Amino acid sequence: MKLLFKECIKHCGFDNLPEGIEEFYDMYEEDNREYLIERSFLNHLFEKYHLPREKQDLILKACQVVEEDTILFNFTKFLVWDMCSARNRCDVDNYKIMSPACMVRYKELYSFLLLLSCVKPAMKLLNDRGVPVEYYEDIPYRPMENQFKKLIDSGDTTVSDFPWDMNFYTCAIFLMDRFLFIPCRFEDNFTMYRNVKTKKVIALRFAGEEFRRDGQLNGINEVYDEYGKFTSEWEEGENSITANPISPMGYVKNKKITLNKNEWKSELQQGDILLALHVPSGPGYNTARLKNSMQLALEFYDKYFPELAIKGFWSESWLYDSRLSLVLDNDKSNIIRVQRQFYLYPIKEGDSMLRYEVFGDWKADPNKVELKTTLQKAARDYMKTGRRFNTLSMVVLREDMNKVGSDTYLTREDIEEYRSTVDSHLN
Repeated sequence: MKLLFKECIKHCGFDNLPEGIEEFYDMYEEDNREYLIERSFLNHLFEKYHLPREKQDLILKACQVVEEDTILFNFTKFLVWDMCSARNRCDVDNYKIMSPACMVRYKELYSFLLLLSCVKPAMKLLNDRGVPVEYYEDIPYRPMENQFKKLIDSGDTTVSDFPWDMNFYTCAIFLMDRFLFIPCRFEDNFTMYRNVKTKKVIALRFAGEEFRRDGQLNGINEVYDEYGKFTSEWEEGENSITANPISPMGYVKNKKITLNKNEWKSELQQGDILLALHVPSGPGYNTARLKNSMQLALEFYDKYFPELAIKGFWSESWLYDSRLSLVLDNDKSNIIRVQRQFYLYPIKEGDSMLRYEVFGDWKADPNKVELKTTLQKAARDYMKTGRRFNTLSMVVLREDMNKVGSDTYLTREDIEEYRSTVDSHLN
């Protein structure tokens, strides 16, 4: 008989249990398997990553400790079921590293074991859907190599980024040509509209957010604009909407426009499903590979996940910062060519991602780093003047995917207006 959720929680004593999973526990049907992780699968991993005998014993003993605690074991099987189901529900990444207080020994290994426990059940779910094995057979191993290397080299069992790694261990993310894709639910504070005749796309920001003169959220990078700040507005009537538009260059304009509802139709609103696009490191970051990857991703999800009504693509990255167009060659830089295929918009993230990716540390001081690349030098010179970069997000609507490569959302006027607006809060 399945124990009540509260009884399980009281016994296990988790430190970071995700909120809101009790409703899914009620839906869960108990799994009667007698092992946490198939021993044949563990032996495969031991051989693949050349684990020394003492490290093998460590993992096996930790598995045994979980399996011998009936309540912890059964609840862990529920967590595996929920983690493997979460992405199909397009849930946010609310899982974190966790350890159960009831696990007196080896509890520092629990999070890693939990991830490993997801691999085979996740693969079975995909197999049951009819997804060919070549789409997912290598996916779980992408984060494993570094994880096992840490264990071998230093005995470190911690999972550095549990929510991100979970995507791979649960086979929920897929590599399509150059880019990785995973479903997500759009929740940002705007709606996108398309003109029924011209097909032009405009995004309107919701009311109540405070922006600087440069159209970025006030306070980004701890930089405020007390004298030129403005608050976004939204007025909606029976036949029209008046609001602050978002420039496809990635900032909110300090002027309102009015759309006639008979001429403009909603294309993207909160709650819609998008494919989150992630950029692995390596060569081939260009518009041709972007377009091909998007096409493959849509074909894949339409065929194997037809229940997901995918409206387009979403992503966020330092690579999308329009300020990079001020310091890089607009005609030759793939970074600029790719970002101009997107409808960009501002978010609350500052320049920490750029500091990490370009200079090697989330809080890097560019003036204290040995500069080796053209990008490093250009970014350092820009920041030396007191100006700052931002992380931006992007959207590409499904209907516009085939136009990638032709700067679908941008006009020359958009670019010129951006150049007269960027960093205006510093003047």
